[in-house]
Amino acid sequence: MSATSVRLWAWWGLTRLTLVVLLMTGESGSISDLNYYRASLDDLGAEGVGGTLAEYPVPAFLLLAAPYGLLSLAGATGAYHVLVLLLLLLLDAGFLSALVRRGGRGMPAVLWLAATPALGAISYARFDLVPGVLVALALFALVDAPRRAAVLAVLATGVKYSPALVLPGLAAPAASRARVVLSGAVAGLGLVVVSVAVGGWDRIVSPLTYQGDRGLQIESVAATPAMLRWAVAPGDAAISFAPSLAWEIDGPWTEALLRVSTVVTVLLAAVLVALWGLAWTRIPDARAGLPAAVWLTVGALSAFVVSGKVLSPQYLLWLLPVACAGLALLDGADRRRLARWTIVLLVAALLSHVLYPHAYRAFIEAHSGWSVPAVGVLALRNLLLAGLCVTALAAAWQAIRRVPRRPRDHAETPAS
Repeated sequence: MSATSVRLWAWWGLTRLTLVVLLMTGESGSISDLNYYRASLDDLGAEGVGGTLAEYPVPAFLLLAAPYGLLSLAGATGAYHVLVLLLLLLLDAGFLSALVRRGGRGMPAVLWLAATPALGAISYARFDLVPGVLVALALFALVDAPRRAAVLAVLATGVKYSPALVLPGLAAPAASRARVVLSGAVAGLGLVVVSVAVGGWDRIVSPLTYQGDRGLQIESVAATPAMLRWAVAPGDAAISFAPSLAWEIDGPWTEALLRVSTVVTVLLAAVLVALWGLAWTRIPDARAGLPAAVWLTVGALSAFVVSGKVLSPQYLLWLLPVACAGLALLDGADRRRLARWTIVLLVAALLSHVLYPHAYRAFIEAHSGWSVPAVGVLALRNLLLAGLCVTALAAAWQAIRRVPRRPRDHAETPAS
């Protein structure tokens, strides 16, 4: 192992040890979700799969239940959060190793070293790192192993439905489209069969129903105007802990802002459909279209994050691994642009870390002198996220336009 590799892994160990200490001390409140997962699994016998963690897809349920099942054999389910933490650290280390193998020993690896510390201990107290890394690995595989890329993206979709938005971009290159679509369809069908067998048909749609019934979460981009109003006129709105296990705001503007969120979602969906359509007509193969694939991926995920009525800090874990993977894949102007984009994303992650858990009391307890600056940090974070979304979609359009238009008689390369 070279001296550079030794230093890299030493920094990884130091930064991740710091996060573990934070998770066990000053940011121990982040463990609440891990405790919720364990408590829900404790009741699995009474509730059944259909009533246990129904807000998550069945593959996510299985992902959370697997370490619990192993510990239950040893009668040590009280150590559930420890085992999950260790597994996520292994995933983190595995992704760093993948970055290094793909030539990302320099800036991509350094930015990944900074990624989870910027977001804080919550990085290892949720499972959103899993779909983020799976999508990043799908980008790594797109050129040389498009079937594997499709399967990885489908697995990410099984854990959180939002990565479904990256699949059309991965299928854009004409030469590998048939392989991506067929492999993705087979993998998706397999997940559906497993999900129905384990949890029944209702568990396929329960995560969507759960999200549809939610109100306006205080951290969402759509909630920003209402939060600013609450900061200066707290008597007009109420912040409460909803049945969805999230903090929501209700007041004079919330219904209108929920409608705005729907409109923005539709508009961004239309933009994505237009970009996908353009990519499908122009990109001949994955190598030529790699910059477009990277920007379409971060653009689609960014659009989901900023347009919804729900936004939690761990959602940035969907973007951070993908951005670092893109940096390892791209060169030239696209790499420089993505580097700036990723640095701004890290700033947004750092602001999210300030908000949760450190400034959250200014939202959920009585309005105080800290409430106004806390909302200011929230507004700045959301402004950065909105800017990142627009920048990524614009970069995707430019990257697609740079690819020479395919001849009309271009034929797809047969699956091999």
